[in-house]
Amino acid sequence: MRGRSPYLAFAAFLILLIAIHLSSCSEEAGESSLTGKGGSLARFAISATHLYAVDNDEMHVYQFMDDGSISPINSSYLGPGVETIVAMGDKLYIGTNYSMMVYDLSSPSNPTYLSQYSHFVGCDPVVVQDTLAFVTLRTSSCRPGTVNTLDVVNISDAKQPALLSTYTLESPYGLGVDGNLLFVCEGENGLKVFDVSDPRNLVLVKDYQNVDAYDVIPRSGKLVLTGKRGIVQYDYTDQNNIRQLSTITIQ
Repeated sequence: MRGRSPYLAFAAFLILLIAIHLSSCSEEAGESSLTGKGGSLARFAISATHLYAVDNDEMHVYQFMDDGSISPINSSYLGPGVETIVAMGDKLYIGTNYSMMVYDLSSPSNPTYLSQYSHFVGCDPVVVQDTLAFVTLRTSSCRPGTVNTLDVVNISDAKQPALLSTYTLESPYGLGVDGNLLFVCEGENGLKVFDVSDPRNLVLVKDYQNVDAYDVIPRSGKLVLTGKRGIVQYDYTDQNNIRQLSTITIQ
């Protein structure tokens, strides 16, 4: 995204490294997973065989080769305003400043367009779990306007995404979901934790206003968060008492 601060760019890079590490750990532990788990602000997504990267208007496909190198395979034009990308199962979900686009990965080297969920213009991170996509839309410090929201979208039919519910927020940035918990970063306004058991009626279970939060990776009770202090790891085994475990400071 044009205008992204050096801090956010570096934080996104560290989130990518953590995502690759988490994916490696899963494989070593014997877990079978097509994709690594990255942050919602990432401009990269990985599968078992490919890396997908987006710039402002294109998607670039790279393949992991047997000798450990990465080879460029394909590129395709997506249109202006591309911001984020996430891989889940055999689909790619691409956040632009006007929509969430869905691409099919049946042919990993040649992703094909399936559909898009359109919304008002705003910064647009996306995370996906099962049949749901969670989309934060920020206009403050990003686009002209005053509406900042969280959209819950039904993606059970990837060709026809459907809005289920919308919630007003303060300044949403990145987000992450694990089981029935959704973590939404609000920048200098903190971190909100929602119970998403009922996707039509999310329940705010905790609002941490003393946390500076821009993106998160939740995984099995551990939360990796990027904020102004750097990369911070938390334990959320008890969702009402998130405990800080460690910090990597970014100057």
